[in-house]
Amino acid sequence: MKRISKFVSAILLMSVCAVLPTKAQNAGSQKYEYDFNPHWFIQLQGGAQYTLGEVEMKKLLSPNVQLSLGYEFTPVVSTRFAVNAWQSKAGIAGKWADLGDAGAPVYWKWTYVAPSIDVMFDMTHFLGGFNPERKYSIGVFGGIGGNIPFNNDEAYDVNKELRTRYDRLAPNEVQLALIWSDPFKKEETTKERGFSALFRFGGYYDYHLNDNWSLGLEANANIVNDHYNSKKAANADWYFNLLGGVKYCFGQTYSKRPATDPLADALAALAAARNTTPQAPVERIIEKTVEKEVPYLYEEIYFTINKYNINKSEEYKVRHIADFLKQNPDAKVSITGHADSNTGTKSINQTLSEKRAAEVAKVLTEQYGISSSRISTEAKGDTANFYSGSNYELNRVCVCIGK
Repeated sequence: MKRISKFVSAILLMSVCAVLPTKAQNAGSQKYEYDFNPHWFIQLQGGAQYTLGEVEMKKLLSPNVQLSLGYEFTPVVSTRFAVNAWQSKAGIAGKWADLGDAGAPVYWKWTYVAPSIDVMFDMTHFLGGFNPERKYSIGVFGGIGGNIPFNNDEAYDVNKELRTRYDRLAPNEVQLALIWSDPFKKEETTKERGFSALFRFGGYYDYHLNDNWSLGLEANANIVNDHYNSKKAANADWYFNLLGGVKYCFGQTYSKRPATDPLADALAALAAARNTTPQAPVERIIEKTVEKEVPYLYEEIYFTINKYNINKSEEYKVRHIADFLKQNPDAKVSITGHADSNTGTKSINQTLSEKRAAEVAKVLTEQYGISSSRISTEAKGDTANFYSGSNYELNRVCVCIGK
């Protein structure tokens, strides 16, 4: 158990050390804010298994594969249905079998399939916040399932050999006291059954090649009943897997938008109205009051690809528009919807921009009680894109001007 606790502690320590530099760097240079999109993923892994036993370790290593289908609910929490399979090995030393120190050890192997449901926790996002630009993820998981072993013929051959060596056994006795019958064969050699409940836990490291593909390493420990290796030990049997593989996430895993500063936006709006360079906040507000300038508002509300509902991170902008209209009863607002030309067709983008403008107007009227007579909408589809290259996502916007 000390080794297990050290293993878990090492994963947590690696997560903390890995997150801190990235978080500090982002604090000073990040220009975008990110919205996580829940999504499905598929994962294929292969590697080696060690089935715990008292003979030398290299004799108990065997191949192992795992196929998983999962869903990421949040940046931190995900779940997967995993099918782990292939081969396990066991052995018995001469001394352990009462054959003396000179007794030659014997070995046997069998195959199995072990489906399980795992709950996974991404420690890097938990400790450092969601940042899809981070190249790696470190996490832990735990799960439950079942282990279905079969092809136990070698264990029966070993048992026969041990009976010939150990002449004190009665004809109907077995040396492997918990030897189990193959569930896929009709004959019942013993009453023991190999099927067992499965409990597992472990850790993983993923290196992200891009937004959808990543390479990863995983180590997991699995606990099954004492029947698993056919030997009676009066405690649970264990096997450990070390796996490497590839993971693919379906769809767009996140959306990004420019980081906003409400104070800077207000200053920029005042400057645009006056066509002058922004000054200190106090000076501009005093000057605006003295000169009794016409009130002016400018907001850009950004949307997720192919969506027209308003993201939670953008709701404060709609509230800002409503507050402006309530404070200035003679003011009106014009809302112009846009869509990016990099995705969809012109017809789809025109409809999408219309829905975006209509959604902002609907929230203003229904949620904030603004009269529809003070709101005008327009849709330009993808015909008025101002951004290109890596910033093309900024064209998914509603431009709102109040005056």
